Amino acid sequence: MRNWHILFLSLLFLGNGSNAGITIESSRVVFSASDRERSLMLANSNDYPVLIQTWVDNGALKNMPENVDNVPVIPLPSVFRLEPKEKKNLRLLATHVPQATDRESLYWLNVYEISPTETKFSVDLSTVKVAVRLQLKLFFRPENLTPVPDKIAEKQHIELLRSPGKTSIKVSNPTPYFVTYNSLILASENGEHILSPGMLSPFSSKTIDTGVSAHWQPLRIILELIDDNGKVVNENRRI
Repeated sequence: MRNWHILFLSLLFLGNGSNAGITIESSRVVFSASDRERSLMLANSNDYPVLIQTWVDNGALKNMPENVDNVPVIPLPSVFRLEPKEKKNLRLLATHVPQATDRESLYWLNVYEISPTETKFSVDLSTVKVAVRLQLKLFFRPENLTPVPDKIAEKQHIELLRSPGKTSIKVSNPTPYFVTYNSLILASENGEHILSPGMLSPFSSKTIDTGVSAHWQPLRIILELIDDNGKVVNENRRI
């Protein structure tokens, strides 16, 4: 196993996630402080076996498993082989490392997929075809926080800011949850202008340049948020 560790951490390069042959049943994981264990299904859609390495960290691409600590969740097994078309449950276990109790914490589940050029794996670099790194958001939710309410979109504050020559929009998240936008749509009689606020941390805000003039007046704002299950929920507001 030590040789496999060297292979993964020393010899591999990152590929594009779109080339991955590993499919994961969810685009995100919500882990409650009351959970002892969760599971996540991984499937190998390739016609060849692959090696998988998994770990949880803060999302920095430079991170590797040997220099990650103080995470609330660890995946097991951390290194394993998936045969062609095989499915396997990845166990996510609580470490009980203290976390914030008044808001969610964000971590990332990393999945390294290693594809061979031959039917047998070897620690020889020449046998490595490509390494692909996938990352999933892992939200660690304090026990005193309920599941994200259905009306969380209604709690988001949207403010139009006008200055000479341009219009900006301030997006505020006054909740203890991370809020991920699929998009923010400004609709007018002349069409729609689509913005991408991305993700807002708990109790945070960001200001986005809309790219339109100060004279442009939207009639509606449509918030498209991604819920715990990865589905898009909409909130339609008139201005």
